[in-house]
Amino acid sequence: MGHVRDRFDADLRLAGRSESTRKTYIGCAVLFVKFFMRPPDQLGEKEVRQFLLSLRDRKLSVGRYLQYLGALKFLFGITLGRPQVTDGIPWPRMHRKRPDILTREEVTRVLDAASSPFWRMYLTTAYAAGLRRMEVAALRAEHIDGAAGLLRVAHGKGDKKREVMLDPELYRQLREHWRTHALPGPWLFPARSRSGGWADHPVDLGQASASFRAAADAAGIRRCRVTLHSLRSAFATHLFEDDVDIFTIQQLLGHERLETTGRYAVVRTDRIRETPSPLSKLPK
Repeated sequence: MGHVRDRFDADLRLAGRSESTRKTYIGCAVLFVKFFMRPPDQLGEKEVRQFLLSLRDRKLSVGRYLQYLGALKFLFGITLGRPQVTDGIPWPRMHRKRPDILTREEVTRVLDAASSPFWRMYLTTAYAAGLRRMEVAALRAEHIDGAAGLLRVAHGKGDKKREVMLDPELYRQLREHWRTHALPGPWLFPARSRSGGWADHPVDLGQASASFRAAADAAGIRRCRVTLHSLRSAFATHLFEDDVDIFTIQQLLGHERLETTGRYAVVRTDRIRETPSPLSKLPK
């Protein structure tokens, strides 16, 4: 793509897209160009439709397909100045699956089954503050404000900042985690270096997900849709169950839209089972 790639990246920067989004969009555009082995300015609506149909045939997830479509709409609409190429291509309907919500007892079992104190602390932080895996990995010592009782998320989704509660018990455990592992700073969850010490960058996100999966397996939780993100979902649902208002939860999760937060307002089946039917209250 050459100069087009540079312009594409510059336009994404000007639009305020995060580094991860820029990498994803550029990767999608590169694969589109390789599919036809021709420069993007020589491609049009016919080729875009052909490429997207090939992705549908591969049965990509809706989320992954949306990344490709979003990348091509941005490439042609902004960078190449040819919005008519993709204007007629519809966004697909989203069919969101109901998340599997961990109970409080299941969360405890997962945390207790972590493979090491390091990963137990990582998973505990994800649940206690409702953080995404990348947000936990990006935590630095300076983000902990013990006096104010706040945990500062400096690099949330879309590179947005927010503050969440710092539970006193989480604060105590994080301090102990810092001392026990003799962390040199600034990262709270640094990767291991080749020499066996601590590297000057966060842990790999794939390792974090694998650590959760291993803990869930060890805890006897084998639902296929339970992932590290399930700790964040459990955080939100458990707050709902404790009657925390949805607007506060929206801010804690860092959601722009209230509808996104509402997806976490899931009533678990055990709660449904324990709810008495009005049948028993009918007059005899």
